[in-house]
Amino acid sequence: MKKILSLALPIGIAAFFLWFTYSRDSSFNPQQMWNDAQSAHLMPIFLTLLSTMIAHYARALRWNLLFQPLGFNPSGKSSFLAVMSGYFGSLIIPRAGEVTRCTALLTSENIPLQTSIGSVLAERGIDLVVFGLLTLAAFGLEYSTLINFIADLQTQYGIGTGTSSNTKWIVILGGLVLALVAFLFRKQLLQFPLIAKIFDFVKGLLEGLLSVTRLQKPTAFVFYTIVIWTCYFFTTYISLSIFDFTTDLGLKAAFLLLIIGSFGIILPVPAAVGGPFQTFVSAALILLYFKDKNLSVIAATTMYYSQQLFTLVIGGVCYLISVVLANKKIV
Repeated sequence: MKKILSLALPIGIAAFFLWFTYSRDSSFNPQQMWNDAQSAHLMPIFLTLLSTMIAHYARALRWNLLFQPLGFNPSGKSSFLAVMSGYFGSLIIPRAGEVTRCTALLTSENIPLQTSIGSVLAERGIDLVVFGLLTLAAFGLEYSTLINFIADLQTQYGIGTGTSSNTKWIVILGGLVLALVAFLFRKQLLQFPLIAKIFDFVKGLLEGLLSVTRLQKPTAFVFYTIVIWTCYFFTTYISLSIFDFTTDLGLKAAFLLLIIGSFGIILPVPAAVGGPFQTFVSAALILLYFKDKNLSVIAATTMYYSQQLFTLVIGGVCYLISVVLANKKIV
C-alpha cells in the first residue's frame, strides 16, 4: 500500500496542477496557445539551455570537492555524466535522480553508494540554505510588488485594515515571539515526533553547511555554488526574452520568478510532466506583473518544457554513455 501511495501521490499532485493550469478555466484555448507559442524566439531558448548546461557542469565539479576529504577523486567527466543521468532519472520518478546519480558514479569510479548518497544529502542541505537566503533576498527586492499585491487582496476581499508598515512589524514581532517560545520550551516540543524530525532536518542542514569548512578547497566550493545559482538566475532572466510580452520585466522580477519557479520544482512530481512550476510561474506573471492569462501560461509552459526536453535528450545521452562505459568496465 505504501509503495502504491508513493507512486500515486506524485502523479496525483501533478495531475491536479496540470488541470488547474490548463483545464480549469473554460476560456483557455489550446489552439490559440499553440498559435501564440509559435511567436517564441529561439535564440533565448538556446541561451537558457547553455546556461543550464554550465550550471550542471559546475554542480558536477562542486560534487567532486565533497569526495576529496573522503579519499576519492572522481573525474569531472564521470561526475557530469552521473549528474545528468540523475536529472534524466527524475523525469519519470520523483527523487529517483539521486539514486541514479550515485549508482552511475559507483560503476564509473567505484565510489561506495552510501558515500555518494551522503555527499548528495550534504549538497542538498547546502543548496537549501542558499535557496532560503535567496528567497529572503528576492522577497526583499520585490517587497513593494508583493505588498501592493497583498493590498489589492485586502481591498478586493475586505481583509484587514492596517497599513503595510504595521503588517510588516506584526509579522516580525510575531516571528520573534514564536522563536522565543520555541527556544524556552524546546525540550517539551522535541517530545513530539513531527517537531523532532523537523529539528533533526534543520540540524542536518547546519551540519551540511559546516562541512564546507572541512573541505580541502572551500573557496572553490563557494565559487561553484555561486556559478550554479548565477546560471539559474540567468536561465530565468533570459527566458523572459522568449516572448515579447515579458521583455519589459527586469532583473528583480526574474529573481522573484526564479524563487517562485523553484518552489514548483521542489514539489515531488514527475519532472517530465511538471505542473506546479507552470502554475506558480504563470500565476506570478498574472497576479504580480499583470500579464495576459493565456500568454502567461504559454510563457511558463515554454520555460519548463524546453528545459525538460533538454534534460531528456542530453540526460538520456549521458545515461546511455554511463551504461556503455560501465559495461566495458565489467567486460
